Parts: sequence; C-alpha cells; structure tokens
Amino acid sequence: MTTDARPALAARSRSLDLAAVTALFVALMFLYEAIRDLVGPAVGAAAPLDHASDVIALERHLRLFVEDDLQRLAQRVGVIDFATTWFYTVGYTAGFICFFTWIWWRHREKLPFLFGWYWITNGLALLGYWLYPLAPPRLVPALGLVDPTKEALKLGGSLSWFEPFRNLYAAMPSMHVGQTVIYAVAITAILRSPARYLVWLWPAMMTFTVMATANHYWLDGLAGAVAAGIGLAIALLVFPRLERPWTRRPAPARPAAREVAVT
Repeated sequence: MTTDARPALAARSRSLDLAAVTALFVALMFLYEAIRDLVGPAVGAAAPLDHASDVIALERHLRLFVEDDLQRLAQRVGVIDFATTWFYTVGYTAGFICFFTWIWWRHREKLPFLFGWYWITNGLALLGYWLYPLAPPRLVPALGLVDPTKEALKLGGSLSWFEPFRNLYAAMPSMHVGQTVIYAVAITAILRSPARYLVWLWPAMMTFTVMATANHYWLDGLAGAVAAGIGLAIALLVFPRLERPWTRRPAPARPAAREVAVT
C-alpha cells in the first residue's frame, strides 16, 4: 500500500464507523419509541389520571405545585411562551444529535461508555412508563392547562403521522430532563474550563420548559435525573473497562535529552 493511499483508507474507515454508529443509534431509537408505545396502558386513562392525582397531591403537600403558575407566566410573557414551546419541540432531538456529534469528533474514546449509559437510562425510563403510567398536567382536566407544543410538534403536518404511535402517559420519568442531566455530567467531567458548569443551565432550562408547557411535573424531572444516576451506576458495573468521561489520559512522556559527549 502506498503512503498516499493510507490517509484515504483511514478516512473511509472513519466514515464507515460513523455510519455504523448512526445506524445503531437510529435503530435503537425506533425500538425505544415502539416499546414506549407498547407499554402504554391498554385500559384507558383511569390509572394515569389516578397517578396524576397522587403526584399533584404530593407536590401540593410539599407546597411546590408550580406547574400551573409557570404556564400562566409563560402565557403572559410571549417570549417565554415562544422559547419554551420551541425548546421543548426541537431541544430533545437536537440535544442528542449535538452531544453525540461532539463526543464523536472530539472525545471518541469516551463514546462507548456514554452510548451505553444513555441507552441503559432510556431502558429504565421504559420500565417507569410501564409500571407507573402518568397523565401529564396538560391531560388533567381539573388543571385547565394547555399544550402549546401540540401544533409546533406537527411542524406543518410533517409529523402528524407520529401521533398514533405516541404514548400520552409516558411522563414518569421525564427523559427530556434525564438526558440533559447525562449531557451535563459528561460535559462537566470532560472539559476543564471553569465555565463548564454553565452547562447545568441546560437541564435547568429543560425542567422549566417541561413544566411551562404542561408536559411534565417537576417530580417527573427529578425522576429523570434519578434514572440517569441509576443508569450511570449500572453502566459502571456493566462496562468496567470502557473509558469514563472523567478519565484523564497521561500526557505523553517527553524524550530524554541526549547527553553531549565532551571530548
């Protein structure tokens, strides 16, 4: 093989690897969505609404039921309504695309562990949707809240086909929040700049957004963060040899200076 051909072969190999990783991610995403729909309650909304009553009662007992107040605030301030509607609509998909693209190009050695952690956490979420179907605030008639993302999610009708496959009661835990916690932990661990802690505004903003759009309770967001934590613990046990986000590679040793013989 000529020297000139080696860079081209290496580039082709990287392209094939990226295509394989992307195909696997897309396949797992479709599988996740399919299972999420299958675990939806087959008996209707009775159980999800009962669970919603329990969640609301607990938040009120803690004097932290704020979902209705946040939506009214968003409705009064147009820029908040616009920002939360579109952040919820595009932030979920754009989030994992941007995060894993960055990991692929800048920290590829950490991708296998992060990939595993991400999908273990999503698997735990599916378990939650099955065991505890929950009606989100927008589907609780007594609250009188609306879903401002409903029309935005259609994107002019291009996503209308997805509605029949949507599990309306997959609210606990919130993976909109849980996944951003994964991103924030990983980015904080990988980067060295003091400004890296600003990434925690991402899950904070997403938590505010899911409540302002009446798609989740704050307890759903907390459950999403817990799922991410449990997913991390499982990933550490299942993948003991994979490089973690916080692993630091030693700097390459400098060659020893040659002694100059004096004659």
